[in-house]
Amino acid sequence: MFLKADYRRCILVSVLLGLGGCNKPLEDSIAEKIESENQRVNSAAANTQGKKLTEVAGKATMPVDTTTATQKKIPENAEPYVGRYQSSISCADPLMKCKEGTGDLIINLLADGTAHSSIIHLGQITFDSDPYYHKDSWSYDEEHHQVILHRSNGVKFFYNVDQDQSLQMDLDKIANASEQNKQYFAEGHPFPQQAYRLVKESTPVKTNKS
Repeated sequence: MFLKADYRRCILVSVLLGLGGCNKPLEDSIAEKIESENQRVNSAAANTQGKKLTEVAGKATMPVDTTTATQKKIPENAEPYVGRYQSSISCADPLMKCKEGTGDLIINLLADGTAHSSIIHLGQITFDSDPYYHKDSWSYDEEHHQVILHRSNGVKFFYNVDQDQSLQMDLDKIANASEQNKQYFAEGHPFPQQAYRLVKESTPVKTNKS
C-alpha cells in the first residue's frame, strides 16, 4: 500500500513539474505579445496626439510653400478677402467624409494666392490625406463679387461674398461652370447638399500700449 501511494505521488509530482516547465515558454510568449501590443497602442496614440486640432488648425494660417509665396501675389482688390473661413457641417453630408456628428470645413485664403482647404472631425486632421486637405489657388472675381478656388485638376469652386465678407457656396456655378466641373461630379465626387456659408474669422484689433 505504501509503495503504491509513493509511486502515485511521484507520478503526480513529475506531471506537475512537467507542466510547470511547459508553462514558462507560454508565459514568455504571452508577455512578448502584450509588450508588442502596448508599443503599437502607444505609437498610435502618439500619432493621434500629433494631429490634434490645437496644433494644426487653431491658427489663421495653414502650411505654406515658401517658394510659391514669393512667386505670386493677389491683386489689391482681393486683399480684403484674405483670411480664415469656417463652417460646421453635418456628417450626413458626404462632402464631410465623416460618419457621425459634425465636422468643420475650413478654408484659409492667403495673400500669396494659395488656398488651404481642410476638413476637421473630432479635433483631428490629416494633412497628407487627399480627402481631408487640399492646397489650391484662389482668385477674386470683382464683376460677380465671388471668391473662386482653383483646384489643380481644373475644377473650380465658387463662393459669393456677402456683406459680412463671409463666403457662401454658389451651387449652380459649382455644378455647371465648366466641363471639368460637370465631369468631376458625374464621376461620383461628393457635391454639397446645400449652399453652406463659411464665416470669416474676425481679426483681433491691435492696440498700441503706451
